[in-house]
Amino acid sequence: MPKYAVVEEAARHCWSKNFMDVFKDFFDEHADTFIDAPQKLGGEQNLEYYSLYQKYLKLYESVLSDYVESLDVSVNEFYRELSDVMEDPDIKDKKLLHFVNYLVACTDYESFYKIMGRAAKKARKVEARADAKGGGGGGGGPIGLNSAADSKHGDDGAE
Repeated sequence: MPKYAVVEEAARHCWSKNFMDVFKDFFDEHADTFIDAPQKLGGEQNLEYYSLYQKYLKLYESVLSDYVESLDVSVNEFYRELSDVMEDPDIKDKKLLHFVNYLVACTDYESFYKIMGRAAKKARKVEARADAKGGGGGGGGPIGLNSAADSKHGDDGAE
């Protein structure tokens, strides 16, 4: 059995479309909350943003825990293995390390804020196009979750 078998299996599952769709749907559904949010995080924050972040964390933890438990592994054991991957100076599997960093970034408020800002920006563009064509508003399409890892490592997502 590979050294990090549980994390490797979780990585395969978590990169799948079905797993990611839950979070993309959440971002799309709540993008309008961030329409008027400042682009940069700082100063006083609207409490609604943090409340939404707490809701997202519960969803994230629930979905991830349900999956991990379906592997007949405890959540504590899974997080222990994640920690081992992060602390392994000899790890050769850079994709696995990226996955672990990604999971950590997914729980970071600053990363969440940036993803929601991108979702709001996309929703505004979709709405502007619909208005220009004489249609109504509309929600934006899915937002890439890989943005969480990029946000954690300094990519501000500017286009």
